[in-house]
Amino acid sequence: MPHPAPGQRSLAWTLAVLTTVSYGALYYAQPLLAVATEHERGWSRTQTGLAFTLALLVTALIAPVVGRALDARGGRVLMGGGAALGGLAFVLLALTSSYPLFLSGWLLAGVAMALTFYEAAFTVLGQRVSGGARTRATLAITLVAGLASTIFVPLTTALLGAGGLSGTLLALAAMLLSVGLLAWRVLPESGGSTLGASRPAFTPDPAFARLTLAFTLAPVVTVGVGLQLAPLLLAAGYAPGVAAALTGLLGLAALPGRVLFVPLLARLGAFPLTLLLFAGLGLGALLLHVPTSLPLTGMGIVVFGLASGALTLARAELLAGQYPGTFGAANGRMARPVNFAQAFTPLGVGWLYTVSGGYGGALTLLVVLAGLAVWLMCGVARRPVRGVAEV
Repeated sequence: MPHPAPGQRSLAWTLAVLTTVSYGALYYAQPLLAVATEHERGWSRTQTGLAFTLALLVTALIAPVVGRALDARGGRVLMGGGAALGGLAFVLLALTSSYPLFLSGWLLAGVAMALTFYEAAFTVLGQRVSGGARTRATLAITLVAGLASTIFVPLTTALLGAGGLSGTLLALAAMLLSVGLLAWRVLPESGGSTLGASRPAFTPDPAFARLTLAFTLAPVVTVGVGLQLAPLLLAAGYAPGVAAALTGLLGLAALPGRVLFVPLLARLGAFPLTLLLFAGLGLGALLLHVPTSLPLTGMGIVVFGLASGALTLARAELLAGQYPGTFGAANGRMARPVNFAQAFTPLGVGWLYTVSGGYGGALTLLVVLAGLAVWLMCGVARRPVRGVAEV
């Protein structure tokens, strides 16, 4: 099995560190920062929640522009600058007690998310690495960044206890600025033009439309199940400790799902494997309809976690194979509805619970949406795919 060149390894690990710090500081630390902000400045949960929602909407809106820019210019300025912009956003949040400036800080953070999260990292990686080496590097990035919440939730808690809100924001800003400097040193200066080939303009086709809708439904299912799992288990009579352990199992199962993706990709191919993963989401959600049965509930959580973890890799693999010359533009175009779906799913799930008075209706809808994703994938007209299963 060939191994990536030293330059490819440094690229992959830089992207892994960058995405881990970016997700940890800009995304997973937010709930803790929101609570501390409310206590210190007297703002409501609605005010802090609105700021983060607007940040996510900004990320979704500019995703296509970011993708095209990464195709043309590479990651050094854009990803390094994005991390630095996130640091500056947190400096602003640390120094202001004005709510309009607070909103402005989170809007800047939304731009930083678009420039530093998985979509950007996978685009920059694909400009320099292909075939099986790209698949393994993508796996390494997602495995490391998958620990972002594990690292940054306790870290942010400790920082808040030691230095308060402003000190925590400044510490997180320093981390973001540091990884921005690292990206500036390691990431390629330009996009795919350095590879000696001009990149055609990206033109969406019917297959891309179906792929986009399928991968937009997937986060609705994953976020919807993730939001409801703990309260669902508590309502079913599980002790709080057991419910917490089972909820943690959902995230834990995502890591082996990503590891198993590589050998399964070589054996099955990208399209059949993605179909299987969408089906896994539906099966996992279906099994959770019987929360009083611990074996079925545990099985559903494991199946769901394995599938949701691997889908991060499946999306990158399919797009890199289907649209190799315009991966950034295609990924950015797809990211907009996907990110919109993630932003609005909590509102929709909450509304369904209010209307129905329980979790059964929402779970049924999520099973149906997963089935629809499978149907959409079955109808994708396959184009020649180069190197998707070269692992």
